[in-house]
Amino acid sequence: MATRHHPVRNVRLFTRNKFWLAFITCLAVILTTSVSAHAKKRRKQRAEPVPVVSTQSKLLAGLPHAMDVLANGLKIYAVKYPSPGVIAYQIPVRVGSRNEVLEGRTGFAHFFEHLMFRGTKKRTGKEFGDLYTRLGVENNAWTWNDMTNYHGTASPRVFEQILEAEADRFMNLSFDEKLFRDEAGAVLGEYNKNIANPENVIEEKLAELAFEKHTYGHTTMGYKSDIVKYGERYGDVWPFFKRHYRPSNTAIVVVGDIDPKRTIQLVKKYFGPWRNPVLTAAALRAESVPPEPVQTEARISSETLDKPAQTRLAIAYKIPPFSSENSDFAVLNAIAEIAFSDISPFVQKYRYEQKWLDSVYAPVIEMIDPGIWTVNLRLSNTGKPHTETLITEVQKTLNALASAAPSSSILTEAKNRLMNERNVGWFSSPDALASRIAWYSTIDPPSLAGFSVLDRVMNSIKTLAPNQIQSFAQTHLVEAKRNIVILRGNE
Repeated sequence: MATRHHPVRNVRLFTRNKFWLAFITCLAVILTTSVSAHAKKRRKQRAEPVPVVSTQSKLLAGLPHAMDVLANGLKIYAVKYPSPGVIAYQIPVRVGSRNEVLEGRTGFAHFFEHLMFRGTKKRTGKEFGDLYTRLGVENNAWTWNDMTNYHGTASPRVFEQILEAEADRFMNLSFDEKLFRDEAGAVLGEYNKNIANPENVIEEKLAELAFEKHTYGHTTMGYKSDIVKYGERYGDVWPFFKRHYRPSNTAIVVVGDIDPKRTIQLVKKYFGPWRNPVLTAAALRAESVPPEPVQTEARISSETLDKPAQTRLAIAYKIPPFSSENSDFAVLNAIAEIAFSDISPFVQKYRYEQKWLDSVYAPVIEMIDPGIWTVNLRLSNTGKPHTETLITEVQKTLNALASAAPSSSILTEAKNRLMNERNVGWFSSPDALASRIAWYSTIDPPSLAGFSVLDRVMNSIKTLAPNQIQSFAQTHLVEAKRNIVILRGNE
């Protein structure tokens, strides 16, 4: 069960699909569907307030789609996609390392991703795996700061069997202490393997440097000092499961060769009986995520590995939380494209002309709470003596955007590249589209739930103006909000 701690990086590798470029261009009809209302049933269950949502999406026009919110708060997204004989499903849960507030429990969200494959009261973990193999299902899971996602692809003819099995493990998870300790050992092995990679070392050090109070200060894997004690924490995992694995904190996304209305009915059949636990006010307060104090001065840390390695720089800036109601992340995506894409002056000069850099990577990753945006540099042997110069040049590049807004032509080119990437990438396969719906519907504030989040994300790019770039750089991309980790090998 491979866990990738940067799911966004995976979904950026899209296959160009000429059919979809033509298909999207010719879409003209907006499909309007409605959310089923079951007010009386909702009042009978202990569910969190269900927001009024829109199931309308211009971006999905031409693709029959429907959404519903069950009485227990579970959100269902279903999209008919032209992939004969293939469906993709995603089950995102709004829990990640961000929610690991209690002492000694770092990495619990990722640990639970593993435990969810260990069996139920009805079937063992092996029986669960054998069933999916027999059905021809490709399934996996990943954990991130803000969410855990269970996903797969299969034939629509076996989808009802998949739903029954998934509902079973979400509602009836069960494993004994021996299985629990075995999985704890597997997670420790995964940590030891990952931490041997310098990229994961610098990620861990940067999180610790950038966040003093917030739980973003530890990575998805958690601290080794906590992981080695997992085997003793059998009694602690169940309260975590009860707190976060509940229908009002979960969604089901299905895209592919389906009838959306029929799909929603099937999900209701198997997940409708799932009940939200009663959570006391005291328990909720005990696990509330601590806010991060405002950073007012630059921070820097230098680390040396006990083995040879290329020098790496992680230069991170504090940024606002994601919301599809504003354009902050559209602005940041444009800044990353203008300043550090492969065709940017910075990359052209320091990677291709001076050859100081082997790679430049500045991904924009949406986060529920105020987070960081990181410019990652991997230095060549030629660039190793120029670490300080590169730090200065990164800041100068961003200061230039703060001093003067980019020209309309430069911004238009960046916007076109960003929109093309999304138009092609999001619609390249049923799995790609399902992953985007799952991602944005989970990271966006719950009050904004609905397919229309995709439209808002795209429109925020389309409507960007040069002055927005300048204003964001002036406010957020300044030295006082900067965190730098320098990672060197042991020469």
